[in-house]
Amino acid sequence: MELTIDKKRIQQAIDELPEDATIEDALYELYVLSKVSKSLQDVAEGRTITQEEMEKKYLR
Repeated sequence: MELTIDKKRIQQAIDELPEDATIEDALYELYVLSKVSKSLQDVAEGRTITQEEMEKKYLR
């Protein structure tokens, strides 16, 4: 499933940047927005693991 972010939310992220923000600042904010939205979608669709499972998988 492709992730979609509401255009209004994208505009809000841009509007919240300081006046002297760079293009890199804007791209970073949109990147973070994308990753947070993807994470929330994963949670809503049950694609999560417990802390213990994560530690076993990644902290061997």
